[in-house]
Amino acid sequence: MGYRVVYTAVKTPSRRGSRAARVAALTGAFLLLFLFLVNGFWPRGKQALQELLLPGNAAVTAAALEELAAELGEGEELSAALEEFCRRVIRDVDMDPD
Repeated sequence: MGYRVVYTAVKTPSRRGSRAARVAALTGAFLLLFLFLVNGFWPRGKQALQELLLPGNAAVTAAALEELAAELGEGEELSAALEEFCRRVIRDVDMDPD
């Protein structure tokens, strides 16, 4: 009596995609934790971060960011909206008397 064993390939779910998502989520969580801790417990660090993230006059940069968000919401292309944002910020820095 003869018999035959036939093996079929079993596909296992890929863990690579879930690992990348997990790394991205952890990175974002640690960044938020870092920003929270700097904002709450290190006033000089908070000022340094504001100068890094909001170049030039903070009010003008914040207004330019709001305009960037509005342009993106209206369907403007990202590259064009970012270019206009940078022009606004640089224009303000050039006109700054400091």
